[in-house]
Amino acid sequence: MEKYYIAVISAAQHVGSASVKRLLNFFGSAKLVWAAEQGDLEKAGLNKNAVQSFLEFRQKNPDAPEKLIEYCDEQNVGLCSIVDEDYPPLLKETQQPPPVFYYYGEIEPFAKRIAIVGTRNNSSYGKSVALEIAEGLSAAGITIVSGAARGIDTFAHEGAMKCGRTVAVLGCGIGYAYKTSNKDLIKRISENGLVMTDFNPGQRPSKETFPPRNRIIAGLSRGVIVVEAGKKSGALITCEYAGDYGRDVFAVPGDIFSPKSYGCNELIRDQATLIRSAEDVLEFYDWQINSDTEKKSAADDNTKISQLEGVERKIFDAIPSGDFISVDEILMTVEDVSPEEISSVMLNLELKNFIVEEDGRYRRDR
Repeated sequence: MEKYYIAVISAAQHVGSASVKRLLNFFGSAKLVWAAEQGDLEKAGLNKNAVQSFLEFRQKNPDAPEKLIEYCDEQNVGLCSIVDEDYPPLLKETQQPPPVFYYYGEIEPFAKRIAIVGTRNNSSYGKSVALEIAEGLSAAGITIVSGAARGIDTFAHEGAMKCGRTVAVLGCGIGYAYKTSNKDLIKRISENGLVMTDFNPGQRPSKETFPPRNRIIAGLSRGVIVVEAGKKSGALITCEYAGDYGRDVFAVPGDIFSPKSYGCNELIRDQATLIRSAEDVLEFYDWQINSDTEKKSAADDNTKISQLEGVERKIFDAIPSGDFISVDEILMTVEDVSPEEISSVMLNLELKNFIVEEDGRYRRDR
């Protein structure tokens, strides 16, 4: 019951994590805080604005704790407070840890976690890198943290789920998550990982909600990897929080002429650790690769490829996994395939995530 009282107290405007901590220390329990008089709240060290906001919120919502319990039960939503044993220790170490967070899935408070973040408007290069690094780290037993947004976030989650766990930190309320464009991804993460947010259940996403979301991404993680980021990318805000929390910052280098790589290249210039693969991160922390998971991932890849038949398999076999190749070059190595037929096959292979295209040239997606 205590965590529900903490949640409704922190829902009042101007009552942040520092205020909640001060109140809990003074009164000894959140239930006593909820019933406290104005004078006692002021004695606890709450400023006048916070006291007024709290009293108004309580007056308008006298049964808020009971309603929250009912909501969480009906929607099967978990609630974790800063006084609970399963609250992640890394997050608790930060300057202003959220008093509570709502979640679907399993918390696993002591997991090794690395964040992967970047632009929503990624290139095929960014997509491939995010997928590959996330999968490689996940194969080593590392949990991948990201923000469930379009672009790099999505590919970080997808790569991780191929052979491990991932954590999605939302920039909206848990009840609003399934109204977003990435609702299907969020559902899959909740079934095989953790979806969490410190926003109240009905909170809509906005430009004001994402920086607080980014602080949690950084707070949960040992390090933050930026795959692709523009000059004003929100991923750079996550890196600022990581620096404040004493966490490591990694960046993937990119084309110096690409606006999508400006932020990453600038981070590297400013002493972020340059990485090219999951192995670089594992070596940095001296973490070992889980060979069983790695073998399973390779076997899954082989099973997926074995499902290709006929012309699709013939064309796929002609496409390299490293360098990009043109359609004309493919036609020179594949017999009995017309230019018209190859265009349709290439589109199907791209839609199935077997290949990626960039400037009219192709390579395997792995």
